[in-house]
Amino acid sequence: MFIRALLSSVLLSQAPSVTGTPAATDTPVRNAAPGVSDLPVPSSSTGTSVAAFPLLTLEEAIALAEKQSPSLDAARARLQQSRELGNKAWSGYLPTVTASGAYTRNPSELTFALPGAPDPITLQKRDQLSGQLSARQALLVPTLWPAIQTAYLGEKTAALTAENTRREILFAVAQAYLGAASLREAMAVQEQLLEVRQGFERDAQARFEAGDAEKLAVLRATLDRKQAEQEVVRSRNAYATARSALAALLARPVDFDVAAPQGNAVAVPPEADDAAVAEKTALDQRPDAAAARLNVDVARGGRRQVLFEYLPNLYANGNASTTNTAGLTGQASTWTVGLALSWNLFDGGLREAKLRESSGKIAEANANLRGLEEQIRDDVRKARSELESAEVNLGTAEERAKLALESARLAKQNFDAGVTTYLQVTDVNATLASAQLSAVAESLNVRLSRLALMRAMGLFDPTGHSLAPR
Repeated sequence: MFIRALLSSVLLSQAPSVTGTPAATDTPVRNAAPGVSDLPVPSSSTGTSVAAFPLLTLEEAIALAEKQSPSLDAARARLQQSRELGNKAWSGYLPTVTASGAYTRNPSELTFALPGAPDPITLQKRDQLSGQLSARQALLVPTLWPAIQTAYLGEKTAALTAENTRREILFAVAQAYLGAASLREAMAVQEQLLEVRQGFERDAQARFEAGDAEKLAVLRATLDRKQAEQEVVRSRNAYATARSALAALLARPVDFDVAAPQGNAVAVPPEADDAAVAEKTALDQRPDAAAARLNVDVARGGRRQVLFEYLPNLYANGNASTTNTAGLTGQASTWTVGLALSWNLFDGGLREAKLRESSGKIAEANANLRGLEEQIRDDVRKARSELESAEVNLGTAEERAKLALESARLAKQNFDAGVTTYLQVTDVNATLASAQLSAVAESLNVRLSRLALMRAMGLFDPTGHSLAPR
């Protein structure tokens, strides 16, 4: 990578040396640019060490989040609950059957004798049993028609909401991963800079003992080394914090290191080249926009349901009953069937109030849709602008790093020729290290900006395992 290659080939070679004395050349300097995955961690000066863990790639992190993220599991559970909305709505049109039974203990048995009858008629037994079976079937219930349709729309809305949640979770994981990877890269820069500072300090001490440098140079080198140690500790802690945050999103222990993203990590979609096409793509592809459009249909379905309350309802009823007491009729079991028509002619103005309320809900859903569409357009515009700025800033940071590299090379030549002081060489190397860190930060901004643009356009779906029906 550009940043690590510059550091390894230039920054670590800038430590001045003294002939015949052990100087910066004794520092364990890398001969080739290491990758982030195989960076050794110096611990001689900071007193801390970082354990080596297996590498976790960006693709593995996203796949792991989709598999075991608690937030995504909760979204799937909510989606499963919403899939019962249609069944609940249809239950109003399916038959209902109710069975009941009763046992009654009476104080005495009551009988009635008729002239000429061989046996007395029992009107009430001491232990009386009865059972009843009732069935009801909706034949014409107009309010259920829009209710069923609205329930299916609610299921689709819930699926789109769950899909939007899934993408947001995976986006957060990708953000956290890229941030941790950049922090690890910055940590590598700080660790290499510390090695250079240690070499400078030994070199300055050797020159001072040989009478070729002032005590001020030794003090400056020591201060620079201590500051570099502080920066190493700070960068290690920042990287550890980022790994911990990523582990929380993945619901796993912090037993991994992140690998350096290859290339730009996220490609820019071709639709992003044209602003109008990018905005249209976002409105068509984003699940939250689709859910908002369905919410308008759900609100309209609610109003139709209120309108259908003005129509009558027709039900078919059936009853069967039995008892252990036949009574005067001599029949212990009976049954009935029939039709029941109900028509609510006036309900005190409740339906009219519901109509006004449902009209307000439709207006609210339309307003929310328009607001979301404007927000989506704004998201796309800002994401495109931020990506453009990030790419320009990255180019500037890389150019600054090249200029700092050339300055360090000239300072080294001048120092060897005796026309540049040791402190000037130190300042030039500090500028070079700052330029490298700036390039690391701007490289992260480009990756995150591309990621944000993909998300804003509704194209960020790294696994393709959508929760919404196609």
